[in-house]
Amino acid sequence: MIEIENKKDDWEYNNEEEAEMGQLHAIHNNMNHIAEVQRKLARQAQIPSAEFCEECGDEIPSARRTAVPGVQYCVFCQQLHERR
Repeated sequence: MIEIENKKDDWEYNNEEEAEMGQLHAIHNNMNHIAEVQRKLARQAQIPSAEFCEECGDEIPSARRTAVPGVQYCVFCQQLHERR
């Protein structure tokens, strides 16, 4: 009976360990994604903000140009661009 209980404990331990590894993998992937977004934002901030949207030609409000350094699209076109 003790052998069966030990095998069950080993199996539960392996499942817990596997679940933890899965969580660590997900955290690692999220951190990589965040770092990539930060790199893109840093590159974008190095270019001047456009006064007019590159897509539709509408004026980009100064508040948006200030809030999002290097912005090239109005809010609507940015949303469309991100969906692609």
